[in-house]
Amino acid sequence: MATSNGNCFICGKTAGKTAIKNHVSKEHNSGDEPCYLIKAEGAYDKDMWLFFTVALDASMSAVDNFLRQIWCECCGHMSAFRVGGREFGKARKIETLQGGDSLMYEYDFGSTTEIVISVVGEISRPKQKEKVQLLARNAPPQELCERCGASATVINAWENERLCDKCAEEIEDDAALLPLVNSPRCGECAYDGEQDIWTFDPSKPFPQPQKEKVRR
Repeated sequence: MATSNGNCFICGKTAGKTAIKNHVSKEHNSGDEPCYLIKAEGAYDKDMWLFFTVALDASMSAVDNFLRQIWCECCGHMSAFRVGGREFGKARKIETLQGGDSLMYEYDFGSTTEIVISVVGEISRPKQKEKVQLLARNAPPQELCERCGASATVINAWENERLCDKCAEEIEDDAALLPLVNSPRCGECAYDGEQDIWTFDPSKPFPQPQKEKVRR
């Protein structure tokens, strides 16, 4: 997969990961609420990435909830944050971290999805109810069917094979098929992205509303 571009969910700008980080830090750094700007990316697929703000008084459980919704939740698996191999409790406030700190987020201790969390630095935003606000995200990867070269829509999770709808009909066991989703958990367990409600739509006015359901 080539290095991915992504979209700013505040103004609609399209750019690569580093350029988007610089963009949101410069152009969307104003308001009365102090926050941390956080980068999340797949531990093994750096082309899957997010930038989001977290209020300094929020607990890590708010970040856990957000990552579950947008990238991970499938069967209610356990999760944990770790720093240097030691668990960083979800009840701890994000303000106990510092700019430049890095954590590992693990979801599901069987078919584990690992996500690297980096504190980019402090940023400001308009006061809001949501503890976590998505600012930018990589664009969904455009993948090809490994059998015929058409646009892939599903993954044969047992073979890690990308397939189009037509070629997927050749798979005898439907349980092996999962939708291709914009997440580092794609193809794992029963993950289908059902709770991911953050889809970039350039036809809608900006800013696009955030719909985080659980706040702590």
